[in-house]
Amino acid sequence: MEKHSFDYFASCPTGLEDVLEKELREAGADSVTHVRGGAAFSAQNPLMALKAILTSRVVSRVFKCLYSFECHNEKSMYQELADINWKTLMDVHQTFRLTTIYGKLPPEREFFTNSQFTNLKAKDAIVDWFNNNQNRRPSVEKEHPDLSYLLRIDDAQEGLYKVQLMLDLCGNPLSNRGYRRVPTEAPVRENLAAGILMLLNWDPKTEGLVDGMCGSGTFLIEGGLIAGGISPQWIKLKDYKKNMRPWAFLSLQWFNKDKQLVEDFHALTNEIMDQDTAGLRRLEAELPTLTGGDMDEKVLQAAKENIRVAGMSKLIPLIQMRAETLPAPSKKTLFICNPPYGERLQAGQDEELRALYHDVGENWKKNWKGHRAGVLTGNLPLLKSISLRSSRKIILYNGDIECRVAEYLLF
Repeated sequence: MEKHSFDYFASCPTGLEDVLEKELREAGADSVTHVRGGAAFSAQNPLMALKAILTSRVVSRVFKCLYSFECHNEKSMYQELADINWKTLMDVHQTFRLTTIYGKLPPEREFFTNSQFTNLKAKDAIVDWFNNNQNRRPSVEKEHPDLSYLLRIDDAQEGLYKVQLMLDLCGNPLSNRGYRRVPTEAPVRENLAAGILMLLNWDPKTEGLVDGMCGSGTFLIEGGLIAGGISPQWIKLKDYKKNMRPWAFLSLQWFNKDKQLVEDFHALTNEIMDQDTAGLRRLEAELPTLTGGDMDEKVLQAAKENIRVAGMSKLIPLIQMRAETLPAPSKKTLFICNPPYGERLQAGQDEELRALYHDVGENWKKNWKGHRAGVLTGNLPLLKSISLRSSRKIILYNGDIECRVAEYLLF
């Protein structure tokens, strides 16, 4: 069994691994290796991992790798976990949550075929250790645990499986920025929206941004954060300055026993908040082209409130108008949208959806020449209703839904 000191794992929506790897390297990570759904990295200074939490736009969670080992099956995995001195990782009175995920595994295998069963065996190992060594059992808490562990299992070789035990440093997903106070139906996750803008190479210095079906305003707010160079965690940073604990690591012994790390993190938050404040002021002076449109007044009110919470009311005007008739601005602009694609819709609405996609495409052909468009959809056949040839299609996942981002260069 190997005990890790400086290794970490960052998760992200599937399809954004390349973007995440670039962000981690820019934050100062070493030995970055991305896998499906995330990237492993090293950091001699743990502050680098905390910097990734504050600055990465696409990361979902950051984990500290605790132990790794190889085993043959669930029984030998249980024994390896039961050999860990769990007192060094948690107190018996602390609650915990354990999540097991399967990484790259052969489709035909005898063991590790049911992640729920694997998760149960792993939790038993933790609880049994405390019961055998301290005559007390810690409690499992699914919603708000004191500590949250991740167990990742991958194929090794020669009938062995690689198991990694990791500690969640974040608590709530980092995609929950804190500005989306009024939800709308089927919103795109915040870090996925940011990642899409980055994959489409949106440059706020040369292009405006219009979301013709703005929903909760996520694309526009993330665009504003990108344009201002503002931390995606800036709302939680303000909570931190109010002595709140928006990230799980603030309550962990791993963080608090390292006084130098605590001081360095505090200094880092001051530096980032100064940059965020300057970035917001610069945006308010330059007023970049960020515009939202939607046909539903209630949706616009939800977006308006979320934009207000994000501190961008002066930056993002909203228009009650259908995307099929939304006019193009004079400045070169990226038209981004996440139209409905059939999830949870009633039968008989397929024709309406095809007509929607078709009419949006017709608007682009007639009125948006010289601009670009990007569509996120989980229903690939609907893209055929847009009578334009896409320049590329990118596979992404919105939650567990396989989606496509189609880009259109409008001539």
